[in-house]
Amino acid sequence: MRYLRLALFSFLLLFLVVSFVFALFPSHIRISRVIVVPASKEKTAAVIRDFNSWKQWNQLLNDSSVTISNVSTTSGGGEMVLASKSVRVSMPPGGADSVRCLWSPTRGRAFGGGFNILAIDQDTAHVTVEWYFDFYFRWYPWEKLKSMFYDKQLGPVMEKSLVALSNYVGNR
Repeated sequence: MRYLRLALFSFLLLFLVVSFVFALFPSHIRISRVIVVPASKEKTAAVIRDFNSWKQWNQLLNDSSVTISNVSTTSGGGEMVLASKSVRVSMPPGGADSVRCLWSPTRGRAFGGGFNILAIDQDTAHVTVEWYFDFYFRWYPWEKLKSMFYDKQLGPVMEKSLVALSNYVGNR
């Protein structure tokens, strides 16, 4: 009985220490990448808003296991939806400066993201495109631990996608 009480108390103490350490991790992270695109703001925004072109430049959807099964517009012509086997992306209507998306994977929690399109100069036809993802985490230690690896997983894919976007928009 004494060892059982010691084991239970040790487990409880370890759980509290681990929870406290992971409470120091942020509950929200933003992964972001930026590139300069040699095109106008309108042309760049039109390509980003066109789900049919995403397969040409977006590396997250360029995997051979991902098939785009449905690109549709909701009733009233508002939100656009891209559905595949592994993810559903919805895009509400937006302005010329930003494109917002909600990513809903088949496994896991939904997360937000989007693109900010900023004109560098009125005289040149170059824009800065920022692609970002926002993740919110609960207090669970395993969720906060996973957050440490999101930038390393998504960052290189986002960089390749933005380079492909710049080439795709520049060649159109």
